[in-house]
Amino acid sequence: MQKIGRVMLAMALLVTLLIRTETAAAAVAFTDTKTHWAKEEIATAVNQGWINGYDVKTFKPNANMTRAEFLKSLVAAMKIKTEDTDTPFVDDSGWFRPFIATGLKQSIIKVGDYAENTFEPNRMITREEIARMTIRAIGKDAEGAKSGYLAVAKKLEIMKGYPDGSMGGEKNATRAEAVVMITNTLTAKIGKSVTYPKTRDALNTMVQSLPNFNGTTMFGTGGIVLINSKGSDDFFDYTLAIEYVVELKKTSIIISESNVENQKVVKEILKYYFPKSIDKAYSSYNKVNGLESNNANSVIDTKYDNRTFKVYKGSDNKTVMIRIGE
Repeated sequence: MQKIGRVMLAMALLVTLLIRTETAAAAVAFTDTKTHWAKEEIATAVNQGWINGYDVKTFKPNANMTRAEFLKSLVAAMKIKTEDTDTPFVDDSGWFRPFIATGLKQSIIKVGDYAENTFEPNRMITREEIARMTIRAIGKDAEGAKSGYLAVAKKLEIMKGYPDGSMGGEKNATRAEAVVMITNTLTAKIGKSVTYPKTRDALNTMVQSLPNFNGTTMFGTGGIVLINSKGSDDFFDYTLAIEYVVELKKTSIIISESNVENQKVVKEILKYYFPKSIDKAYSSYNKVNGLESNNANSVIDTKYDNRTFKVYKGSDNKTVMIRIGE
């Protein structure tokens, strides 16, 4: 009965008591990225919606990427509004035309870069081209033209070189490499990725894509995702929950049982939101978790990585709430 009480209390903190036993839709679980070096970046990119898999099970991380595919992903990741207008390219007919037109308008691509007014959208993109597009996308075209786009991309950590010191500009980029380069471009532009999950489906995808998550999830009422970190068959092991509260524009994490499994998941969730300050954020959570609710220090309200962070203890002295603001 104590577990039931803790679960119900956690839900009450989110203004709901009734839990629907609706199984959560399967999150993105590509069979070909489970052990891939870019697994986390791919999961985040798909979760944010600027690239998709080939189907629900396959991403093909080691396949090459076309010019049009990369340009589309870059424009979408940077949330640039597309415009479907005529372009000087003679081969701009197809799904990619709005992205080519937008790329030209934003000076991400330029007609003079390509021969005979042909963009060749289905040609595999090289690392040199990616360096040029990404450097222009963050407004550093002049620096790239002066110092070399690959050199600037390396300096800004958009891409890394090979062990022999070369940048491999002539090499075709894989889909995984492209995802990482765009992710790094977002970081170079604004210091962090621009989108965090706000629906229960997106939150569920994020939880399922955590590097070491082996548990199960289900949906509660509204936007709540309930988490069973143990992965057991016991319903009452769903003692962790996450929800984006639209009215507050905050993500809430509710921990109603401080077991080892929950601790690991909480740390990985916090790392997702606070990549640079994970140690501080997790330390603050642990500090509050170890205090009584009537302790003057049982609430920490601060900011990490330019995002608000508040953690406090529930009146039952067991439940802990974390709220993360935009």
